[in-house]
Amino acid sequence: MLQKALSIIIIVILIITGCSASKLSAEETLEKMETAESYSCEAKMAVKNNKSIFYYNLKQYYKQQGKFRIEFYDDYGKMKQTMIYNNGQCGIYHAQIDKPFKTQNFADTKEHNSFISAFLEYYRNDSEAKWTKERIEEEEYYVFQCKIDKENRYFSRALLFVNVKNAQPKLLYIFDKDGFKTMEVEYNNFQYNASLDDSLFDME
Repeated sequence: MLQKALSIIIIVILIITGCSASKLSAEETLEKMETAESYSCEAKMAVKNNKSIFYYNLKQYYKQQGKFRIEFYDDYGKMKQTMIYNNGQCGIYHAQIDKPFKTQNFADTKEHNSFISAFLEYYRNDSEAKWTKERIEEEEYYVFQCKIDKENRYFSRALLFVNVKNAQPKLLYIFDKDGFKTMEVEYNNFQYNASLDDSLFDME
């Protein structure tokens, strides 16, 4: 009887320690996100202004050294627009317009703020940044919180939900200066260190 009880205790301990070992620490999670050479994902983004909420279907591609590509799709999977940022310049391409529109304004846009790399930069720059834990549908997430160090009343504070097991981002919330949510991004099919050809970020 005693031997059976000890066996049960050992099994329970192994299960508990096994579950603990499969979780990344908050520091390990941040490191995995920050050191990723590249990533790609699909995303759904909602942006609220004074009157309406706008919804977007996206694909994101990021490569270190500041290379960004974001594609916009309609509800039927047809690409409508592409935005590329590379080498300090931003190009916006519409499906029905041959000549792209080029600008240097990217850092303050909703598109830039939808990337986790933008959040990580804000997080590093905020001396009061912090994290907590939260459960969503039986999954546990780190919730990283920070201020957005840009002069924009609509983008003031951000929360990023990241799975504790695999460092997969799940949700990004952005709030205005009054505490109202102005942007929400849900990430799907997130892949770290995706093999991305540099041609994806060409603007010629």
